[in-house]
Amino acid sequence: MKLKTLIEEGQSFHNTWVRLLKKVLFFKIDLEIGGAGERKAILDSCALISLYGNAIHQIEQKELHPQFPFRRIKEYCDEYSREYVQQYRKEDKELRFSYLYMDRFLNWAPSDTTSWLPKVNQLDTLAAELGRQMSDNITSNRSQVITWVPHYDPNIHSPCLQRIQIRYIPDNCVDIHLTWRSRDLYRAWQPNIICIIEMLNREVIKPNGCKIIRLIDFNDSLHIYRADIEEAKRIKTVPVSPQEING
Repeated sequence: MKLKTLIEEGQSFHNTWVRLLKKVLFFKIDLEIGGAGERKAILDSCALISLYGNAIHQIEQKELHPQFPFRRIKEYCDEYSREYVQQYRKEDKELRFSYLYMDRFLNWAPSDTTSWLPKVNQLDTLAAELGRQMSDNITSNRSQVITWVPHYDPNIHSPCLQRIQIRYIPDNCVDIHLTWRSRDLYRAWQPNIICIIEMLNREVIKPNGCKIIRLIDFNDSLHIYRADIEEAKRIKTVPVSPQEING
């Protein structure tokens, strides 16, 4: 088996997704993931994706490809709010999901038992750090948030998103990097990006008067589940906008 690394870039959010689907389907790298009790058959790839230009506008407008199978985008984006986290943390721990991205961003801690170490609000730190980069007119590669907690994540349903990095680019712009350990290309890729970008604009980027000029999306395992292959084959590209033609 020859493992394939996909490199894709574009200024159409929708057609970049379609091209990725076609490439993963074409190279047909069959793997099984999960534990012994829940084996999942996938077509897999490692992928580096760059989005810019009109793709950023489409993301910020919450545009989903017309054939994207997931449509409850507002409901999903609500999970990336401080209000949602407040309600989530009031629930009994036994009833909670094993992780919530926004909770990890706002209340990261090595574990629930290490009370001597304070929880870290990573988003407030990230916003302040972007402001510092702007005032110093310097770009830092240290401005990031993480989700992984080594104390228990390897043994549970652990976060797919691992890391967000924001780099300041002079003239009030930012370059965003997302790093994923695992990613469902067919059912999750577009909503993941839309809701994370909405949250970052609200919490970090807009308060500093900045705008996004590029998004890098790196995936250790970008995959299509075998059960979704036939549906994925039917996805079509959409007409491009004048911005995409002339950009």
